[in-house]
Parts: sequence; C-alpha cells; structure tokens
Amino acid sequence: MKRALVLAVLLAEPAAAEWRVAETAHFRVYAELPEKDLRRRAEVLEDFRDMLGTFSSAKVADDVPRLDVYIVGNISAAVPFGRIAPTVGGFYSAGDGGIAAYSIDGDFGRRALLHEYAHHHMFASTGLSYPAWYVEGFAEYFMTATFQPGRIDFGLPDPGRVQSLVYGNWLSWEKLVDPGARRRRDDAAMFYAQSWLLTHYLFRTPGMAEKNRAYLTAVARGEPALAAFKAHVHPDPAALGRTLERYVRSSKFTYSRYTRPEAKPAAVTITPLPPSADAMLMMYAALERGAAALPAEDRPAALAKVRAAAARFPGDDLAARTLAMAELALGSPAAALAQIDALLARRPADPQLQRLKAQALLQIGGPDAVPAARRLLVQVARAVPNDWRALHIYLHTYDIVHTRVPQSVADVVQRAWELAPQVDGLTIDMAAMLVQRDRLPEAAQVLAPVAFEPHNGQYSALARALRSAALAGDKAGFVKALDAGPAAAIAAEEAGDGEDAGRRAGA
Repeated sequence: MKRALVLAVLLAEPAAAEWRVAETAHFRVYAELPEKDLRRRAEVLEDFRDMLGTFSSAKVADDVPRLDVYIVGNISAAVPFGRIAPTVGGFYSAGDGGIAAYSIDGDFGRRALLHEYAHHHMFASTGLSYPAWYVEGFAEYFMTATFQPGRIDFGLPDPGRVQSLVYGNWLSWEKLVDPGARRRRDDAAMFYAQSWLLTHYLFRTPGMAEKNRAYLTAVARGEPALAAFKAHVHPDPAALGRTLERYVRSSKFTYSRYTRPEAKPAAVTITPLPPSADAMLMMYAALERGAAALPAEDRPAALAKVRAAAARFPGDDLAARTLAMAELALGSPAAALAQIDALLARRPADPQLQRLKAQALLQIGGPDAVPAARRLLVQVARAVPNDWRALHIYLHTYDIVHTRVPQSVADVVQRAWELAPQVDGLTIDMAAMLVQRDRLPEAAQVLAPVAFEPHNGQYSALARALRSAALAGDKAGFVKALDAGPAAAIAAEEAGDGEDAGRRAGA
C-alpha cells in the first residue's frame, strides 16, 4: 500500500522528531506522543480489532491494507484546508484517495477512535447493509470497551448518552428505525443515544439477540427495514420504546467481562518521522483523503499553503511528495508531473510515485496517456497487490458504465471493491459492472450500504437512484442516473421526485 512504502522512504533518514508512527499488522498510528503512549494506543487498536472479530459477526480480511490513524492534539489540525467543530472528538474518512481515522488525544478521543474503527470494521463486509440506528448503536456499544492484560470489559454505558436519555426529548421509535424518516440536525444527539440504548437492550436482554439477528438478516436480504423490525423485533415500536424508557431509568445496566489468558501485546514498530512532519503530515493526509473536493474558491489558498510549507524543507521527501499531490489535486498536473519525475529519478521503482505519475498522465491527456498510465499501474499492482487505489485508477481507464468490459477488467473492479468496500465510489463501480453484465438484482444489493448509510454521504442519493433503477430492472435508467451524477440525484430528491418512497422501501 502506498503509505507503507512512503514510510520506508521517509524513515530511511532518521531524525529526532516528535512525530512518530507506530506500525502493527493492521494499523499505522501517527501521533506526536511519547513512544510508550503511542505503543499503547496501537496495541489497544489491535486488541479492539480482535475483540470485534470475536464478539460480532463482522470480519476484516487480513489482506486488506492497514488503516491509517492520526491522533492530534486539536481536531482542527486534522482539517488543514477547512474547518471542523471543536467539539468533534474524531472522524472517519473513506474516499477515493484513501481510508483513515482521526481522533484527539485523551479519553474522549479514545472512545471516538474506537467508535470510528467500529464503523470501518462493520463496513468491511462487502455488500452487507445495516440500518442506520444499528450502525451507530453498534459503534456506541463497543466504543466503551476497556482492555487489561487478563480481561476485556465491553457493553459499558456511556455517561453522556445516559444523560441525554434521562433529560432529553426522545425521538419516536418509528422515526429511529425507519430509514426514510426525516430527522433534523438537532436530533443527532438523541439519535445516537437511542441507537445505543436499543442496541444495548437487544444485545443484553435474554431472547432479544436472536430477534435482532433475524431482523438484520431480513434487512440484508432487502426487506424494508421498518417492516422487518416490526416482524422480527417488536410489532409496536412505540410499546418497545416504553420498555426502553424503564430500562434506561432502572440504572441496572449489565456489561460483559471476558476473562482471558494474559494477552500478548501486539508487535509494534515505532519510528520517528522527519522534522517536516510537523508542518507537512496533516496536509499530506488531507490530500490523500481528497482535497480535490474542496470548493473551487478555496483551492488557491490551500495550494499556496502547501507550497509555502514545502519551501521550508528543500530536499525533504515528505514535503516534495505533499507538494506533488497538491499540484495534482489543486494546481497544475504538468507541475505535478515534473515534481514526480524528479522524485522518480531517485527512486524509479517507488509504487506511490508510479501511481501519482499515472494520475498526472491521465489528467494531462494525449494519445499515449492511457497506455502509459496502465503500464505504470500494472507495475504498482504487482509490487503492492492490495493497493486498491491503483486498481481504482486502472479500472477507470476503461468505460465500465456504458460497456461490458473484459473479464480481466471486471476482476479488477471486484478486487478493488473487496479490498475497500467502505469507499462509496468503488461500490458504485461494482454495481455498474454488474449492471453491464445484466446482474441488476446483485447490483441493487451491492448499493444498499451506500444508499442507506447513516450520514447520507455525497454518493447516497445517487446510490438510491441507481438502486431504484436496478430493482426495477431498468438498465437504461441506471446508466442515465449514473451519467447525471450525484448532484442531479440530490436535486431530484430535494424536488420530491419519488425518492422518499424509494428510501422508505429500502433497507
């Protein structure tokens, strides 16, 4: 994967820097922390991953790329080209450029990071759809886990959520479990709190876990979520809500204690980053996750910020790579190509640089751009087989929307999606490939997690439109909606063109 290889380059020149990275089998954790504290955070993430794999049905394959985790002192550092509310403890980003989790340091940040990793873990299963309340409730339920060498405690109540439930104004339970129900932004705190409460009750009340599994299975099969809830969990959500009000006020919450042989700490390698990391690392990470999505009016300032910072570190590899990425996303592809070629002159087999050069060639265009880019991307795939970003760029050198691509290309689409099903764009690519193979019911199932994701991301409205066309067997309508793009799908929903009905019918 690209960033692992970047580290090999960056760390070849030891430096007494405060920024360090801790690498484990499944994570890379970047932080400006003492080595002992950083090691412990990496160990806890591995422990948490193992716990979720043991006590939930969600699994993460061992061959997927490591997850990049950034721990910052102030959450604003994680958004160097924009703004974020200072009350945010952490966030998770899965986009075409990469997948990463961010959190502040401290106990609040630790819980936020475990919450975000729980999402990553849940969405690692390809093609499975979960109702929004369960996505958040699952993460809230497990994020309070505590780890000791001989035991793990999980299912502990979160005091903040309990306080919201005791003193807040509850949402109706139908509104909570119905994916088509409209919620206000002010409903967010109660949505999280009630989702946690319902999950806690279903996990810990005798007989309810089996009902919950039957409900989730029905949702994954495509049954309407509200109807499935009434059929498998409780026929009257309002009556269940009254039970839950008594449950939360009883203050008799149970939790699980898993006693285990003393855990062997995860293998952790810690390496200092160069002095440039203090200025460049978070800009590098932001460019990875997709600074090209910045509003046009904000791009010149962002590019100027990177150029000014990189100028302070002549000859520094991290600064040079960050500048190349900024030019590619925000400035001139030709300038990016010149920067990349200068780096490749020193490291001609570097997969990240090869992938960036392929992107630059495709942006510049010309008769030789596509074959040259494909050659580079094939080299990357051979060197780093799980670099899904290289596969993603490669598959888009073909027209997967309007044509039935060769099986070898279809295999690339599927492999990229399997490596990073959390990336909405890859899910839509997978659905497009299936539609061109006249496998529309499968395409509809693949799209469900994006169509009904809790935070209604930038591709959600498009996924709902595509899913509706696939369910109707309308191949031409699917292609037309995909050509029109996310903005048109959002506008159609806002205009009330029937998508509310589609959302209510969905998982």
